[in-house]
Parts: sequence; structure tokens; C-alpha cells
Amino acid sequence: MKKDLSAYPGVVVDTGVWIEYFLETTLGKKFKEKIVEGRISIYISETVVSEIFYVLCRQKGYQEAKKKLDMVLDGAQVIEGRGIQMLAGKYKCERSISLSDCFTMAVSKNMGYPALFKEEEEISKEINKKTFDIELFFLEDI
Repeated sequence: MKKDLSAYPGVVVDTGVWIEYFLETTLGKKFKEKIVEGRISIYISETVVSEIFYVLCRQKGYQEAKKKLDMVLDGAQVIEGRGIQMLAGKYKCERSISLSDCFTMAVSKNMGYPALFKEEEEISKEINKKTFDIELFFLEDI
């Protein structure tokens, strides 16, 4: 069953979703149609900024990565701060997921908006162990 993010005024978007978007995959086009063009406010963590840049830099080179990151920063609000750092650390302490994913979840918890991820095995495993205390969506399911 598809989940509808349009009921929310904002969404916290993880790196994998952005990479799909910039590679113009089917999933990336879905993100563009449902979120970017749907005029839902987009939030990201500082860690996701760095991760988007380095992944695209490795794939497309420095200049292209900088150009794409500027597009992200023009359309998304970066959320940072000590509270986010502490929440991310708490998630990392309790869960076997990447630090960047923990930052996305921390921003989600802090803002009260759902987090949007590309489906990842480590997150799915953790959900099966114990649900998260945030609303979590996979791009594949929206």
C-alpha cells in the first residue's frame, strides 16, 4: 500500500533519496513528482549535506557535485545544533544504523516531520527489532 506524504507540511530527506533524484532513476522521479513538485517543505541534516556532496563527487566529479548540492541547498532547509547532535548520538547508541541515518532521524524527531529514506537493509532490520519513535517512510512505498 502506498503511503501519502502530502498530508504532512514537511519531510526530512536522507541522502539515498537525493542520489536517486540526481541520477534520475525511477525512484528519483517519484521523489521529484511527489515531494519536490508537491511543494512539501524539505529538511536535511548537516551530515546529509556532506554525504550528498561526497557521493556525487565520487560519481560525477567536484564541479558537478557542487552544482547539485547548491540545488539541494536552494530547496531544502538545513537543520543543525547541539540538540540534533545529542539525538543522533542517542540513535547511534541504541541502533545498528549509519551515523548519517541517525542524523536524519534526529532532525525528524526534532521537527516532528516524517523521515524519507531509500529502503536500506540495516534500517529494515532495526524496524523489525523495534519500531522507531518517528514516522518513517521508504521512497519505494510512497
